[in-house]
Amino acid sequence: MIVECPGCGLHLENQHITLSGSYNASDECYQKFSELSSYTIGKQDIYFIHQHAIDTYAAQHSGNNMKNITTAFSLIGLFYAIEHGFNGRQVQRVHTLLSYQKYKWEALQPPDKSAYSLTVYDVLKERQGESRDKILQRWMYDVWECWGHRHDWVKDICYKLLK
Repeated sequence: MIVECPGCGLHLENQHITLSGSYNASDECYQKFSELSSYTIGKQDIYFIHQHAIDTYAAQHSGNNMKNITTAFSLIGLFYAIEHGFNGRQVQRVHTLLSYQKYKWEALQPPDKSAYSLTVYDVLKERQGESRDKILQRWMYDVWECWGHRHDWVKDICYKLLK
């Protein structure tokens, strides 16, 4: 039996697993993200690519019962990574600065899952190393572009809260 991820539309064989994820994702898709996380954490690179994987996955799997702050932080992380060239450590710093703000985060409507051209599984299919890191970056750009309807909101909120 095949299951479809509600966040990204990825079709995977039902593994009859139950994971406690806070994303709008099938358990099978979240398991793929866990595999990618093992890779990105294991790199122990100075650029901390793991943060980019977290933000990309969270943005792509927004909705359902996900906290509004999670979606907002993931989009802000992608904005700083893509539009300003921040590495994962720098994005973490932005998240830390935002966490000091008292702000009621609004619910952000995600794009339709059919808009995405890449998923976590596409990243995992690439050989570890430079080729996987490059497709992870392409995945980041794809997810950021799919959220184009919220780019102005992200820029405005960053200016408002991080002057």
